[in-house]
Amino acid sequence: MHIEKTVILISVVIPMYNAKKTIAKCIDSVLSQTYQGEMELIVINDGSSDGCEKTVQEYISSNKTSIPIKLINKKNGGVSSARNMGIREAAGEWIALLDSDDIWYPEKLEKQVNEINLNETIKFIGTNRDKDPYPYFGKSKNKLYTLNAEEVIAKWYPHTSTALINKKILIESGMYNEKRTHAEDGDLWLRILMHCDYLYVLREVLVDTGGGKRSFGDTGLSADMHKMYQGELEIIKGAKKRRQINSFHFFCFYLFLSCKYLRRKIIIGLS
Repeated sequence: MHIEKTVILISVVIPMYNAKKTIAKCIDSVLSQTYQGEMELIVINDGSSDGCEKTVQEYISSNKTSIPIKLINKKNGGVSSARNMGIREAAGEWIALLDSDDIWYPEKLEKQVNEINLNETIKFIGTNRDKDPYPYFGKSKNKLYTLNAEEVIAKWYPHTSTALINKKILIESGMYNEKRTHAEDGDLWLRILMHCDYLYVLREVLVDTGGGKRSFGDTGLSADMHKMYQGELEIIKGAKKRRQINSFHFFCFYLFLSCKYLRRKIIIGLS
């Protein structure tokens, strides 16, 4: 099938905090993309103390690709403030989010843009990641599937580093809530759904997240499971207030998230 290609400038935004051990592989995965359109890479150093900004500076000085790399240093303010700063600095009409300990497969952006070119209603497209081959409510056979608010809450999907988002929609949605320290992605995904019908997900594993670490209870923000749980409850309260879910579904999700939290506490206690 011939795909009519649209010229898309993609701004890749990487928030970085004490990522000396992982940032090089992360940047390499961006510079190795097969996507032939224009790209820029913006790394936001969120007050790191391990010298990881020197690694980025070395990439900037030795960069022989057509992808410009920008490093912005700021005082530590959290991942949401770092991402927002990157979004504001971005020249691209599409924003690709990537965490500093995650890696993209080479065809990640190319395959997402191909889907955008085929469907102009797409304003947000994620992919599957390493541990999610992924089965949403009987959609496992669909190459491209959609998620509504309830389906997002059920799994907090897709993962941040898979997301390619139209910048206009991000701005209209209010970007990240900088007061929120945990579960900030789920909150934003639901607010984005107030401005488009669905989130789209390409059913293909195109991102390696966290170097194989568990998605909860190991390191990073997900290590504090209680704060994650509290953050998730705040999100469903917001969804109910915006009438994305009704009172009955709020109660069901409250029970579901509480049971999931207790299960994870037991798993961590036994490991």
